[in-house]
Amino acid sequence: MLLTPRTELESRIRRLQAALARQGLEGALLHSTTSLLYFAGTAQQSHLWVPVEGEPRLLVRRVLERARRESALAQIEPLTSLRFLADHLGGARRIGMELDRLPVAQFEAYRRYLPGVEAVDVGPAIRLLRSVKSPWEVERIRAAARAADETYRALFDVLREGMTELELSVAGEAAQRLAGAQGMIRWHAHNAFESPPMMVLAGESALAFSFADTPFGGVGLTPAAPYGASQRVIRRDEPICVDYPTVVDGYVHDQTRTLVIGRLAPDLVRAYEVCREILAEVAGAARPGATGEELWERSVAIARRAGLEEHFMGCGENRMRFVGHGVGLELDEWPVLAPKQRQPLEEGNVIAVEPKFFFPARGAVGLESTFVVTPAGAERVSITSEELGVKP
Repeated sequence: MLLTPRTELESRIRRLQAALARQGLEGALLHSTTSLLYFAGTAQQSHLWVPVEGEPRLLVRRVLERARRESALAQIEPLTSLRFLADHLGGARRIGMELDRLPVAQFEAYRRYLPGVEAVDVGPAIRLLRSVKSPWEVERIRAAARAADETYRALFDVLREGMTELELSVAGEAAQRLAGAQGMIRWHAHNAFESPPMMVLAGESALAFSFADTPFGGVGLTPAAPYGASQRVIRRDEPICVDYPTVVDGYVHDQTRTLVIGRLAPDLVRAYEVCREILAEVAGAARPGATGEELWERSVAIARRAGLEEHFMGCGENRMRFVGHGVGLELDEWPVLAPKQRQPLEEGNVIAVEPKFFFPARGAVGLESTFVVTPAGAERVSITSEELGVKP
């Protein structure tokens, strides 16, 4: 079992403490699974108290023994009830909490148990911290990229005319798990954590847009799960888009590839080549100091020059206004490559760049690879070929 090294946790906590000091806070009380994994190395049901100075304390509701095995923190204690939270805060009166992750009812419970304590939102500060990956984190994403490559090879091998999207999706999901993927995908966005691990969309299925803020939706199997693969049969000479985040050791690698049995129409092949051009342009320009807005504008300019702007990232009213996003412990991390995103990129940001083109009544072609931002531009983490996947 891979554990997060103590040195890694200590570095993250020091950065958090510096952020707390900048906000004039006495500490932070963290509760979300993602923050527990990031700062404590365990997903057991807990609260993590991080004072602005001194050692953090992990307060475990369930399961204490596992938390002590999984976390390298020195202070790990039981917490039998939220009523006792105040006993652990050392009299702090102005603390940080993840207000962007707290339902109102739970927040009201904290107010009852922590009378006189002012809660300040530290969610954005934590997301900004997590957007910069350490070398240890990048290695976890590289491991996920290797699993994604194994998955793609298995998908390509089993792909055949007449199978359904669902059959190809199930084969891909099985290969993904056997390659070491954990299966679960964490999202930050509220109510968006129910997505399947693999999107297989053939032909016009790619035009079935759905609720999530993603380019692909899919018909799904039922209105109760209106997303992803359906029972539609895969036919020759149509684009087959496979979009599949792969999560290993908690870390996400995101990837999309387009396949075809037979031959794609020349205009669709050209659109796929424009995807590759956009990917190369963004990778070259994604240096520290560049902004998500600048990278979005570069992408749109290429689509416009190719005469494909109206097809870029959707069609009609269902067009998305982004071309990439951060990945890490969650699928929808910062930075976002989109209009009005002016926070400069930093070395260590990991981004999934995903240009896609949609054609009414025909389907879509798309490409997505994951990169780490370096001073020389974005280094490709994905290892799967970006060539169109053609099967006779």
